[in-house]
Amino acid sequence: MKTVKIGLVGLGTVGRGVYDAIMNNGRLIAERTGISLRIKSVCDKDKKALKGIKAKVAVASYDKIIADEDIDIIVELIGGVEPAKSIILKAFKNGKHVVTANKALLSEHWKEIFKAASDAGAFIKFEASVGGAIPIIRVLRESLVANNISTIYGILNGTTNFILTEMSDKGCSFKEALKTAQERGIAESNPALDISGADSAHKLAILSLIAFGEDVSASDIYTEGIDRIDPQDIRNAEKWGYGLKLLGIAKVAKSGLELRVHPTLIPSAHLLSDVKGSDNAIFVRGDLAQEALLFGKGAGRKPTSSSVVSDIVDIARKIILSSGRNSMPHKLNYASTRKSVRCMDDLSVSCYLRFSVIDRPGVLAGIASILAKNNISIASVSQEERRAGEMVPVIIITHKAREGNMRKAIGVIDKLDYVKKRTVVIRIEEYKE
Repeated sequence: MKTVKIGLVGLGTVGRGVYDAIMNNGRLIAERTGISLRIKSVCDKDKKALKGIKAKVAVASYDKIIADEDIDIIVELIGGVEPAKSIILKAFKNGKHVVTANKALLSEHWKEIFKAASDAGAFIKFEASVGGAIPIIRVLRESLVANNISTIYGILNGTTNFILTEMSDKGCSFKEALKTAQERGIAESNPALDISGADSAHKLAILSLIAFGEDVSASDIYTEGIDRIDPQDIRNAEKWGYGLKLLGIAKVAKSGLELRVHPTLIPSAHLLSDVKGSDNAIFVRGDLAQEALLFGKGAGRKPTSSSVVSDIVDIARKIILSSGRNSMPHKLNYASTRKSVRCMDDLSVSCYLRFSVIDRPGVLAGIASILAKNNISIASVSQEERRAGEMVPVIIITHKAREGNMRKAIGVIDKLDYVKKRTVVIRIEEYKE
């Protein structure tokens, strides 16, 4: 039986999960693959993380792991850009293959990393960077390789999906739902990366690279978070037959690629609308396969470690079959350097608008007039609460309108003396065959 030796850098939540998975399920992996995975060395800057690790396996620094000629694969699980990028680049120079789950690093520096892998003839795998246990990278690169992908909708962040589910099921506020998520360990103590949509944008950038061959980063993606969503928005959406999700959206259009992350109303009949709690799901439409939905745990120790170990085994097989060198390295022309991402202002979308206004005559007419001046037509209006002289919500659903016109109109409306809070704007994504 062939043995492949691993150096594990980072023993946080995912790192410990990978260590445990190989130690506990190593025999199962060997029976199924004929390959013995051996963790040769591990390191972590937090010495407490090394508790329970054999002394001869734990080392003081990642430099020792990278310099170890006996190690075949470096597994980088510390996150962030540095020192993760330096670790990966040094690993390639020292003849190592790499597995990583680092979405932030890959979304911004994929070209440098892929070039280094190509120059070294090394393999790099990153399935766990998007979707936890969901094998979306492998599906796009292998199962759907013959397809022209036209659309990706993704619930790409478990924390935000859990919060929105709590708000929907229990009617609680955003802050209350966030607190529950933190108490259960689903949200970080500083959840900014998740609730702002930035985490989803990193993942969408990676999916766009794989699915469309587009050289984009998270900074190219229009991004909004969920912190301004109120339980009444979710209730209103449900009344009109919609579910509310934070979606990563990538769509091919004649004038370029649409890339955006924001709270979105989707028809309740769409399968994504039923994805609850901290689960993730990714919907893909291709010209041959047509439609596919991948669903599963999008984060956490065990789900993410499942994808990491899968990548390790994939590289291990290739090492054994190709004598340790990648005979088909990554090419620099994998994606165009030309960014053909559509300007957000040019998109045409329907919107849910919630105005917080003083209830007095002429308010609705004034808002409608400004919308009309900006070529925005109204599909429906709802004002259930009537308290003369007090602040009430006015809900408007619009027909499709140019995003730039919508922003201009809302900018004017929010300055009116009877509008007391910033207008909540939620885009509607109508599902079409």
